[in-house]
Amino acid sequence: MTWFTSAALTLPPALKLRRTAEARSAKAGPVRRSLVIGLFVGALVLPRGVMAQDGTIEQLVATALERSPDIRAARTAVAVAGGQLTQAGLRPNPMLTGSQLQMTGTQHQTLVGIEWPLDLFRRSSRVALAMQAVEATSLSVRDRERTLAAMVREQAGRLLAARRTVEIMNESLIAARRMRELLDQRVTEGETPKLDANIAAVEVGRMEADLVLAQAEADGEAIELKALVGLPAGAPMVLRDTLESLVRVPPEPATPALPMEAALAARPDVREATARVALAGARVEAARREGGVDVTLSGAYGHEFSGFAQRGFNEGGALVPIQGSFDSVVIGARLTLPIRNKNQGGVAAALAERTGDEEVLASRQLTARAELDAAVLRDREARRAVEMYATTVRQLARQNVDVELEAYDLGRTPLSDLLSEQRRYLDVETAYTAALSRAFQAQVALRRARGEIR
Repeated sequence: MTWFTSAALTLPPALKLRRTAEARSAKAGPVRRSLVIGLFVGALVLPRGVMAQDGTIEQLVATALERSPDIRAARTAVAVAGGQLTQAGLRPNPMLTGSQLQMTGTQHQTLVGIEWPLDLFRRSSRVALAMQAVEATSLSVRDRERTLAAMVREQAGRLLAARRTVEIMNESLIAARRMRELLDQRVTEGETPKLDANIAAVEVGRMEADLVLAQAEADGEAIELKALVGLPAGAPMVLRDTLESLVRVPPEPATPALPMEAALAARPDVREATARVALAGARVEAARREGGVDVTLSGAYGHEFSGFAQRGFNEGGALVPIQGSFDSVVIGARLTLPIRNKNQGGVAAALAERTGDEEVLASRQLTARAELDAAVLRDREARRAVEMYATTVRQLARQNVDVELEAYDLGRTPLSDLLSEQRRYLDVETAYTAALSRAFQAQVALRRARGEIR
């Protein structure tokens, strides 16, 4: 990571470090030291244009909500519930029956009937149940969107932290290589012990290995983020956000933050649990209606022909075949009497389900309040930690490197002490990155606890 960066970047070939009294004079020392410190610190605090991107985290969230297969699959459940609502509002179909009876001789009978269920007292409860199911399903999808948005932001924060680590280590490696070249040249000229050059070479090798691991970690975080967004691993994805900008100046939410009680009630998971309780209540009512009275109207028309192979006298005294044709109409009603089966088992099951959903609601309310309280606390303290690093700790660490550089320049400390102090400064920068990452994750957790999606 970027410590002796400055030493190598700051000293042009004409300003070689000389272990002579003249090089350590009060006049030459401050000039050389100011160059070293200026470049060393500047490598860490200048804006990193190399990592500038064309997208933002919120744009990635919008893309994820649009492209994520998981969310798109969840939204089909809303369409299913909508179809069930349409079906619940339909009346039962009438039933048409017909029969033909053939008997010996010339007798036959034709009967056509119809039955029309009235569906008394059932349709309204069935529709209410389906409407509650649509609402609960829609809120379930909203909660999944809230969770996905938080996951995308969290993963993007991890990616930004990994990229910041790579930047710092890359800048440090460049400076370390230049320092090694400078020390090799001084060893050739006989001004520096060979041990110093070897120590610098070891430091460069260690940093190169660390950089490989850090770059692999950043690439892995990017692949995982693409998967969350709904992009293939090889698809281009850009980010221009930085942890500093996101933490020090957090983006304004799409809607103003609500008071705690309102935020808890507005969370999609709490609203879904509330809708599930109402859905269970609708099931209870529907189960009771199913065990009630119902009426089915019926009607039938019959045509019958019968005759015998004999003749008889009619009213005029003439012989005619003994036969006749008869028409009949029947109108009736079938009444279902709930004497034994009142759907008691269905009602009991629905009541038990409602009790369970009420407990789930209470649990989610308790969890939501705890999440919000904890998120507020973590967000506040994480910001404090970031400010401490940004205003005090990093500044003191830079001053310590300044002192070590001056001591090494004057020949009072070995190179190993300088490298140790630079590594300590690197540790501070690494810790600062971790603090920024934790502060951003706390910010994301707070938005998730408040039920924010966009």
